[in-house]
Amino acid sequence: MPRKIPKASEFEEMRDAGIGLASKLVLENKYDLAKDIFTKLLNLRPDDVEVMALHANVYIVEGKLLEAENRLNKVLAFNPNYPLALYFLGVIYHDKGEFERAIHIYETALKYFSERDKKDIADVYQNMGCSLWEIKRREEALEAWKTCLKYNPRQRYARDNLKDFTNEYGMPSAPMFDDYYAFTDMKNKEYLASKGKKDFEDTKEANFVLHKIMDAWNTKIIDKYGRKLDGMKTKEKIKLFNEIKVF
Repeated sequence: MPRKIPKASEFEEMRDAGIGLASKLVLENKYDLAKDIFTKLLNLRPDDVEVMALHANVYIVEGKLLEAENRLNKVLAFNPNYPLALYFLGVIYHDKGEFERAIHIYETALKYFSERDKKDIADVYQNMGCSLWEIKRREEALEAWKTCLKYNPRQRYARDNLKDFTNEYGMPSAPMFDDYYAFTDMKNKEYLASKGKKDFEDTKEANFVLHKIMDAWNTKIIDKYGRKLDGMKTKEKIKLFNEIKVF
């Protein structure tokens, strides 16, 4: 007797319920059961790219990156611009330490998500921020996490990252060097504004400015204030930095 094929409406209900149950099982670390559900759904509709991508994601959670990558490549063979598969592929590249490649894939995924997919877009920005931070593009990382929260203010990881990696000056945190970098940034901007420029003309000019700033930092701040900086409030330090003449 031939197998009964569900009607379209029945299948959509079963599909949605299956995806929901599989997602719950993943959170409970019951990966094999989750994969079984996705496999059954794919037996009924083998070209369902969303289910294929979600199935591959279970392997990512398990740490089976090669298998996950192979499955995602099959999804992209059906639809090269499918954003969820691109996003998951970016996660794989990040986990493999291929941060530049991950960033490129995340940026590509963002081109194809619908504006309605706010939570997915937020998650992409959150993960892209992590990859940017790893390759020292730290201001861009902070901006990525801020953008994430614009799409989903409840994205906990982005909120925690901003808290952990932003210093008192609103800049990327660099323990032991926060005050110096804030002073350098302030004096760079002062110099460029005095010249009516947005950037240095060449490396020679940039090095000249940096040398002058370092000299002022050592002689006018460290020699005079030293450890007193640690006890000063942020507003007090900013006031002091503004009063120091470098050029």
